[in-house]
Amino acid sequence: MALGATGAAVAGILAVSTAGATPHGTRSAGHAPASPSAAAQQLTAAGGASAHILSLRPRLADGSVLAQVRLPRVAAAVNLVEGLGQNPDEVGHDARTGYPGEPHSMVLMGGSSLVVPSPVVGDSIHVDTSYGGFQYRVSSVRPTTPGADLGPDAPALRLVYHALGGLAVIVADLVPGDPDSAAELTQEIAVTRAERTAEAAAVASGGTVQLAPGHLYPPATGPITQLFGPTDFALEFPFTYQGVHYPHFHTGIDLGIATGTAVRAASAGTVVLATTNTGPDGRPVGYGTYVLIYHGGNLFTLYGHLSQLAVTAGQRVATGQGIGLSGSTGNSTGPHLHFEVRQGQTPVDPLPLIRG
Repeated sequence: MALGATGAAVAGILAVSTAGATPHGTRSAGHAPASPSAAAQQLTAAGGASAHILSLRPRLADGSVLAQVRLPRVAAAVNLVEGLGQNPDEVGHDARTGYPGEPHSMVLMGGSSLVVPSPVVGDSIHVDTSYGGFQYRVSSVRPTTPGADLGPDAPALRLVYHALGGLAVIVADLVPGDPDSAAELTQEIAVTRAERTAEAAAVASGGTVQLAPGHLYPPATGPITQLFGPTDFALEFPFTYQGVHYPHFHTGIDLGIATGTAVRAASAGTVVLATTNTGPDGRPVGYGTYVLIYHGGNLFTLYGHLSQLAVTAGQRVATGQGIGLSGSTGNSTGPHLHFEVRQGQTPVDPLPLIRG
C-alpha cells in the first residue's frame, strides 16, 4: 500500500468526461508558449505565489500538456498546461502545486480569452489525464483583484480566470469515488499537514534530531515482498517520479512479516501521528493503523498496516524503540509492514538508507 491508494480508486471510479483526451509531454504545432510575464504577473498579483503550498510530486517541464479540462457551460475542453505562460485559450498550472487528482492545493490561471459563464456552487469541473479522469465540485466563486491573497492552502483546485470587470476565483473540491476513497483522501491530507506542522515547529524552535548520515535502522526483519517503484498492483496511486508518469507506483517497501512482529523506529525522532484511519463503516482503510515519525532535517518515516500501537503522538522515540506490532489493517492483502521514507513530502527509496 503506497501513499494515496485513494488516487487509484478515484481514477478507476470517476467517469471521464472527454473520451480520448490524453496529455503529451510537449506542445504540438501551434502551441508555442505565450510570453510568461503577463500570466505570471497576474497570478502572482492575485496571491498565488505567496500561498502556502502542499505538494508531493516532481513537476514536468514548462509547456507540457498535463490534461484537458471541461469547465461549466464551456463547450470545448481546454488544455491544462504546465507553467503560467499558457496561450490565451489555455489554462496554466502553477508548477509548485498539486497535479490533477491529488488531494492537495492545485492553483491554475486561465488565459485571457478563456470565458467561463457564471459558474455556480455545485457545478462540476472534469480534468482528464493520461492516468485517469477526475471530478471537482465548485464550492465557491468570488471576485478577486491584483494583490489579493487566494486564501489559506486547502485540498482543492483554485482557478483564477478573467471575468467581467476583473479577475475571479473558482474553488472546487476533489470528489472521491466512494466513501472509502473519501476516508483515504482524509488520511493523505492528514499525513501531509502533520508533516508541514512538524517542519514548521522545528524551524520555529531551532531544534533538529541528528541522524546517522545516510543510514536508518531496519524497522523489522523479513523478506521484501514489494519494492519502491513502478508496480502492476492496481491499488497503488498514479505517480510522477523523476518526470515520468506511472499508472501505479509503490512509494515505500513492504516487508513480509507475521502479525504481531515488533516494529521499531528507524531513527530517533518525534511521533507525529499514531492512529487508525477508518472508513464510514468504522473499518480500517488506507494505511489502517499507522505511525508517522519526524526525525528532523525534513526526514519522516511511516509505518503502515499495524495491528497495535505502542506510541502516541508527541512522544519522543529512540532508534530501534518499539512503536507497534505488525498486522494487515487497511488496504492490505496479508500481514506485512509498509515502510515509507519521505524527504519533506517527497517519498524516496528506503533501501539505500537502510543498507547504507
